Order: sequence, then C-alpha cells, then structure tokens
Amino acid sequence: MKQENVRVLGFTPLLAVVVGAIVGSGIYNSPADLARVANPGWIAAAWAITGLGMYALARTFQYLVRRRPGLEGGIYSYAREAAGEFAGFNSAYGYWWSALFTNIAYFFIVAKVLGLYVPLLARSKWAVFAFSSALLWGYAALIRSGLKTAGRVNVAITALKLVPLAVAAAAAVLRFRPALAGDPFAGVLASSGAPASAWSQLSAGFGVMVFAFMGIEGAVVISAKARRAADVGRATGIGFLVTLVIYVLVSTLAGGVVPAAEIVRSSSPLGTVLGEAWGGFGRGFLDFGFLFSVLGALLSWLLLTAETPSSAARERGSFPRAFARTSDRAVPVFSLAVTAGVTQAVLFLLCLFSRSADIAAPGNAPLLQNLYFGAISISVVCALVPYLLSALLGARLARAANERGPVIWAGLATALFAWMFAAMAVYTAAALVIYASGAALRLRFHRERRQPPPRGEVLFYALLLAASAVVLVLVGRGCICF
Repeated sequence: MKQENVRVLGFTPLLAVVVGAIVGSGIYNSPADLARVANPGWIAAAWAITGLGMYALARTFQYLVRRRPGLEGGIYSYAREAAGEFAGFNSAYGYWWSALFTNIAYFFIVAKVLGLYVPLLARSKWAVFAFSSALLWGYAALIRSGLKTAGRVNVAITALKLVPLAVAAAAAVLRFRPALAGDPFAGVLASSGAPASAWSQLSAGFGVMVFAFMGIEGAVVISAKARRAADVGRATGIGFLVTLVIYVLVSTLAGGVVPAAEIVRSSSPLGTVLGEAWGGFGRGFLDFGFLFSVLGALLSWLLLTAETPSSAARERGSFPRAFARTSDRAVPVFSLAVTAGVTQAVLFLLCLFSRSADIAAPGNAPLLQNLYFGAISISVVCALVPYLLSALLGARLARAANERGPVIWAGLATALFAWMFAAMAVYTAAALVIYASGAALRLRFHRERRQPPPRGEVLFYALLLAASAVVLVLVGRGCICF
C-alpha cells in the first residue's frame, strides 16, 4: 500500500498540539497546588520567573527551528547536536518517560474529578485502573487511525476546553477582593498558617508551574509532520502567550475570590472559584471544561510520547530499529504499542502498591491527588535534561553566529533549569532510577549493530545503576519520600 505524505499538519493543528499539550490538568489544579505552598504575591513572582524561563525556551526553540530546519526529531535532535549521539539517546529516553508520566497524571486527575459524579471511581482504585485502561487503548486506536484524524479531533477538543478557562479567568477578575487575599507577600501561608520563607514560597511552586507549561515543545517534537517549518515556530510562540495570560490570571486571582484554605481542600479548585460566582452550575461547567481540557491534553501527549522514540530511531538510529516502523498513515505503530503497553504496566503497578483502596478515605490526603502530584513531579525532572541540552545548543549556535538576542534567551532558559534541578532534588533522585533503566534499551541498540558498548557508556550506566540502588534502599527505609 502506498504511504501517505507524512507532512500532513498545518498551522492550526500544530497550534492545537501546543495549546492542547500545555493546557491540561496543571492550570485547573494550580490554584490548590500553589496556594498550598505560597501566597499570591510570591505565586505571581514565581510565575514571572517561570514564565520568563519558559518564554526563553520557546524563543530558543523558534531559533533552533530556523537555524536547524533539518533537525526534525525535535528536542532529541537538539540534544544530540549539542552533546553527541549518546546524550541524544538519553534525552529522548528521558523525554519519553516524562511524557509517559504526564499521561499517567492525566488519567489520575480525570478519575479524581469524575469521582464527584461517578461514586465507584471515588471508592475503588481498580475501577480507576479499568477506566484509565479503556481510555488509554481507545486513544491509541484513534491515533492509529491516522494523524489527520487525530489532529482534527484535537483541534475541536482544544477549542472546547479554552472556553471554560476564559470564563474562569473573567470571573476571577470580576469577583476579586483584595482584602480576602490578605498580604500577598506574608511569611505565613494563608492556606494553613504555617511559616514559609520567601525562598521556599518561590521555589516550591516551580515544579507545578513548569509542568503547567510542559508541551510548549509539542510542535517541535512533531515538526517532521509539519507542512511548513515556519508554522512550527509560530505555533510555539503563540501557544505560549495564550496560555501564559490564562495561567497568571487564574492562579493568582483565585485567592481573592475564595479563601485559600477552601481552595486547597477542594477537589475541583477552579470549579470552586466559578461556583462562588455562578453556584452549582458554575462548578459543573468548570468540571466538565476540565475534562475536555485533560482529554485533549492526553491525546496531544500520547501523540508526543509515541513520536519521540520513533524520531530517535529514524534519525541515525539511536533507538532500536523497530521504533522507526510506521503505518501507511504515517503513524509510529510500534512505538505507539510499546508506549501504551508500558503505560498500562505502570498504571497497574501504581494501583497495586498504592496504600489505600478508598480514594476519599477521611483523614488522609486523597490517593489520586498524591499519585497525580508525584507523577507530574517526576515528569518535570525527566524533561529537564532535554530542555537543558536544547537551550545549550541554542546558546552555542547563537554565539557562533554572534547573535546576542538568542544567546540571552538560551542563557535564561539554562539558568531556570539549573535552578529547577536544585529545587526538586527528591524527584531528581527518582529520575536517576528511570534513566538507569535505559541501559537495557541501549544494550539492545548495540546488539543490533553487532558492536560492543563503548567503555564510557558502560561506566556511565554502572555509576547510574549504583546510584539508583542507593536511592531504592533509601526509599525502602523511608529516608526518601515522594
């Protein structure tokens, strides 16, 4: 059968991938996640720092698309160009796991909100497992039907999910009461009364905020499917600006509509905010808008998750050759099947080893919220390596061309990601274990080429496996808690 042209995505589908991947669960849960660790003034300051860093990354991606249009594997290609083929493999592997944990976080948060309306999902973790599994394989079948079909569905879902967010942002502006928000830079958290330094309030929200922007590279990752290279850069820049405005309005003003303590306790933070303005209808409206949002983001992220190892296998074969296999509709079928299979296995293990069968057990933090927060934190740390290497490549190319602006943007992005590694040290330890598991795939890669692994790679994985063993022992002893 003759293969279709793989360049099937125009500007609108690319923009939908970017906005669809960025606007997921992070924005809906951000009022609670951020109010738990910071007051409104420090939240706004942290958004300014994170927004500047992520905008710098978006500008760096735009620059790389223009300077290196032939690198169509997205951030994998940039990492390989910056630090060599082995670094490219690890970046692709880490990004693949980052996207995979993003998908898992979305499954948990969808079940959490639906549990308000479907009691079985609020009582049984195995009902959550069955529901998430059905959703996973249903989306995999949709993607397998062809990128054009999946792209059109994603455009429709993205448009639907932006409406309730815009309404929530408008409600937050109109109903905002400064007196309710209190001192925006207080050293005591409004949500709990616990003391918190300026540094802790700034740093604690970074993981949530970076996760909220993850997906900004979506158009870059699937750039090989774009009709025009220029559309990739435009979709990245415009998608960032649209989401930044919504994020800042919603998360910083929510505390002036509903008390911070109430937001933190809510299972649907933005629903609570809109419920203050419109009552029960407002809450229901936001909850179902949230579901559209996450379902759209899930489709975007499944596309990105399957495309990453496929691109890495196609470009100089850094992944085993089977990952390069595509259908007659340009779908990376083997990579999609492996991604869905691994996601299914991780979902099963998380449900098996979670401590409470009752998600809404009184006196305990909700099980799904804990699983969600852990998944997004691991996702962020795994993505920092390819983000950092992409920024370093942008800086190197800009310096060689004596272009001052791109050097500044790449430097700002690099500084943010270095800060993030320090601020999320616990989850960096978890990422060590994930990166160490890449040794098996790398060994398969060398066997296919009938060549022994280089000594440098053997030493790298030996050190990584030893560090991972230490991490697992500390976790087992309760010295490290996620």
